Amino acid sequence: MNRIAAIDLGSLTVRLAVAEITGPGRFRVLGHYRAITALARGLTKNGKLAAGSMARTLKALETFAAKAQELGVQKSAAAATQAVRQAANREAFLAEVENLGIPVRVLSPEEEARLTLKGVLSALDRSWVDAGPLLVIDVGGGSSEFVLLKPGSEPVFAGLPLGVLTLSQEFPVGDPPEAEKVGILRHTIKERLQGFINENFADLLQEPPVLVGTAGTVTTLAALALKMTDYDPQRVNNLVLDKSQIDAMAAEMLALPEADRARLPGLEAAKAGVMPAGVLIIQTILEIFPRESLVVIDAGLLEGLLAEMAA
Repeated sequence: MNRIAAIDLGSLTVRLAVAEITGPGRFRVLGHYRAITALARGLTKNGKLAAGSMARTLKALETFAAKAQELGVQKSAAAATQAVRQAANREAFLAEVENLGIPVRVLSPEEEARLTLKGVLSALDRSWVDAGPLLVIDVGGGSSEFVLLKPGSEPVFAGLPLGVLTLSQEFPVGDPPEAEKVGILRHTIKERLQGFINENFADLLQEPPVLVGTAGTVTTLAALALKMTDYDPQRVNNLVLDKSQIDAMAAEMLALPEADRARLPGLEAAKAGVMPAGVLIIQTILEIFPRESLVVIDAGLLEGLLAEMAA
């Protein structure tokens, strides 16, 4: 078994990574593939995955299965996160996925955070790990996971159902964004995050950790900062984004209609609608701790799944 594949059924994006095992727990990624299917769209209204969202996701998974077969994959693992976790009709959806020959593991928030940490550490420069307490933040479409890593201690995992897609549906800011609606969304994010952090990481408010961000929101901010039209994860990994850069990008995005945001160099058009919520979450995290910068890592859950299989 030399070639392996991992699939992440996210609330906004479905992703595939194909890799070659190079040793115990080690691998070399041969290709990344993705489709923005917005699986969680409509979920907050009735607690169920919508027919259109499921159909888009199943079509993407069918393409992924064919790609994995074409590349000679011998073993694969698929994981589902917040959208599938909370959906009342998840069993029916999972049965359709398994009909494609893709067995899926529905991750608990802690399992998701643990695998994400494994993936992040595969790409994070060692100097950041040695710098003191690290807080790894994964802002997804339907939820956000946090992992605290302190030298000599076991990691601490915590998550909350606060994601860019679900927030964008629950608190639409208008197109172009309206100041009053942006203010309501900002206040909601601050209230939910402050309560969550006070409950789970209160001691870090006195000793602010190094913040490490992974997943679509922060990697998009990195791509925007670099004006990167051809996305390159190697340029994103270990990039430090300053608060001033993030504030400037937030001001620009919150002043533009969605169609104009979609044309910004580095911003994937399909994410233009959810980035206002995403950048507000990141701004709020930097404000609460407080920190003046954030380290960006492209690797996460997919790489954690690959490392688990390679081991």
